[in-house]
Amino acid sequence: MPSNSVTDRVLEYVERHYAAPISLRDVAFAIGYSPSHLTTAFRLATGSPVTAWIIKRRIDAACELLGEGTVTVAGASEAVGFTDLCYFTRQFVRYVGVTPGRFRKETSREKTIVS
Repeated sequence: MPSNSVTDRVLEYVERHYAAPISLRDVAFAIGYSPSHLTTAFRLATGSPVTAWIIKRRIDAACELLGEGTVTVAGASEAVGFTDLCYFTRQFVRYVGVTPGRFRKETSREKTIVS
């Protein structure tokens, strides 16, 4: 991904706040852009909308939590900023390819086999 001031600032903001209820408007306000201008600039630089980056970061964090095997699916969903478990599950399947429960079960089984 090409690096520039706008994308760097967006990604930094998302990294710091992904677990909070943030929106495109929040990110745009934080870096001093209108939501529509930010959408255009970010998509041109990355090929993806800001909201997709927020969701992807949340899913990555959920994978880390679920891989540890110490939290429930609902706990992971809430910890990474999703407020709707069904929406979390749909997004998880979209990005990872399996349900969060299956991911948790498979990754904890792999850790057991390796140990």
